[in-house]
Amino acid sequence: MANSVTSLPFSMYHTVGSRSIAESRFAWKIRRGNVAAEKALAIVVRGTDWSETSRIATLFTREFGKVRALAKGGRRLKSNFDVAFDLLTVCEVVFIRKASGLDLLTEARMNEQFPALRQNLPALYAGYYVAELLADGTQDYDPHVPLFDAAIQTLRSLEVNRDREGAGVASTRSLTVAVHPEGDLPAAVSAFELVWLHELGYSPRLDACATCGRERLNRNARAFFSPLAGGVLCPECGPAVADRRMASGEALESLRVLSEGGDAPQLPAESRAEVRQLLGYAVSCVLGRRPRLLRYVDGR
Repeated sequence: MANSVTSLPFSMYHTVGSRSIAESRFAWKIRRGNVAAEKALAIVVRGTDWSETSRIATLFTREFGKVRALAKGGRRLKSNFDVAFDLLTVCEVVFIRKASGLDLLTEARMNEQFPALRQNLPALYAGYYVAELLADGTQDYDPHVPLFDAAIQTLRSLEVNRDREGAGVASTRSLTVAVHPEGDLPAAVSAFELVWLHELGYSPRLDACATCGRERLNRNARAFFSPLAGGVLCPECGPAVADRRMASGEALESLRVLSEGGDAPQLPAESRAEVRQLLGYAVSCVLGRRPRLLRYVDGR
């Protein structure tokens, strides 16, 4: 497989078509409206060509959450934007917030990029998977500072060289996100998924039965697991849940450690695969569909 953006399984950019009349009406409304400029730090999580000169950017900002804004003239070589709206670019943006419809992006200056990801296709897929969860799994203007910080730290960790020893820890306001070596990409993705689930209110309960509250006394014992029920299930509650699946004690303990911000334990390949299956299932249940990039991240 070619190691280039053009070889990706689907295009993250697409053309809507000519919008000259719509653009004119939108600009007229902006000129007549009472608007105030907002500033934010943002990650570019999606881009859509709007016309020959303009582009719609979907941004996940630290201050406001997800924002969709029209960058008029953003496709011109000379414009107010010194960032090319590449996916995963971190930029400082200025935009005019509207009560309905698209916001108007007036300025974007690059703050950070992750060029090493484009030299490593699995890491690039993982980065695009982070972008997909931010773009499709969050609501407009619903800020989640810990999720933004976790996304930045995950993208940085994906760039870490394989020969770098040890693993750092990045703190957020409500969770701590483990920073893993590049060779432990599944653990880095899993840690981000757990923060995403937590911030959306779907963090799986792992210390006790999600239905009756009975405490798990033996953490090494296998147990039923159901994302729809809210996590681990006891032997009495499990059989009544339709989407239950049996999970090993080793996989459940790994999830618990990751959710608490600790470094991922060294697990056999089959246990690591089980963790990815459990989290992939949980994320799919919350999202309402299987994420498009998930099969490229997990290789299945």
